[in-house]
Amino acid sequence: MRSFSGASRVSSTLILLVLLTALPASAEQSSIPGAFADIGLGARIMGMGGAGSAGSQRAMDIVWNPAGLARLYRTEVTAMQTEQFGIIPSYFLAGARKMGPGLGLGVGILSSGDTLLRENTLVLGAGRTFAGESGFALGASVKLRHASFGPDGDSEGVDGSAWGAAIDLGVSGGKGPLKYGLVVEELLSDMNWSSSGKGSYHEGMPATCTAGFRLGARILELVGDLEIALDEERSHKAAVGAEWRPYSLLQIRGGMKQRLDAEAMRFFTLGAGLGHNLSTGGRLQIDCAYLFHELGSSLRVAASYGF
Repeated sequence: MRSFSGASRVSSTLILLVLLTALPASAEQSSIPGAFADIGLGARIMGMGGAGSAGSQRAMDIVWNPAGLARLYRTEVTAMQTEQFGIIPSYFLAGARKMGPGLGLGVGILSSGDTLLRENTLVLGAGRTFAGESGFALGASVKLRHASFGPDGDSEGVDGSAWGAAIDLGVSGGKGPLKYGLVVEELLSDMNWSSSGKGSYHEGMPATCTAGFRLGARILELVGDLEIALDEERSHKAAVGAEWRPYSLLQIRGGMKQRLDAEAMRFFTLGAGLGHNLSTGGRLQIDCAYLFHELGSSLRVAASYGF
């Protein structure tokens, strides 16, 4: 009876995910948002082409699939820095804690841009397993956003600010080396913009639905994602990647992400990681990823500590 009840809850949640994706946001949706664009957070996952919907059981799952927080390896703090296309600085700090069997919580903050345009996002996430530790996991993240823009110093120009929020919902499961996940991002997304030039208006971010897998062995891990755009003016995408672990200290990664409607619109990634188990029982990890993109390549560097 317990297993049947857990499966019923999972089925109901899957139906809810589908229904929510069909609901239009109350605000107008920006097909290609000029603000709060998804730059791809995390040096490890981005080193594998940006395929992370199956979860990694680490703190970065708060932005890739919050259901992964339910199966955290350990409490972890992670920080990442990058300059997207070599010109847009971004900083991300996140922490996640295992609160008990099958339950994990996380918090993260992202800050991007400069004095001309600054975007800040606070992410609060939680994940929980059902039908036992090896059953399905469900997760949700709430993203609270603020933006400010305007000319530098005493220069003339349009200025303003914005407040908004969005929700991500995720499911993950699988036994043994094969894991899978489904995440719907930007549900009920809404941004309330106030501009000295245009006045007040609302604009939401377009929703996406991504499904993927993670197949892991002792020295090799394969990942893959299929991203379905829920807005007709956006494109579907696919991502694949791999991580080779020849030693416990060293990880080598590579991957690719491809727009399915344009063969030329793809980028490749290379990455590496160095990790060390400390005598105190914790683990220190340094990761980097380099993205080769036609708009400009960028380097991501991240450091994490798990205990």
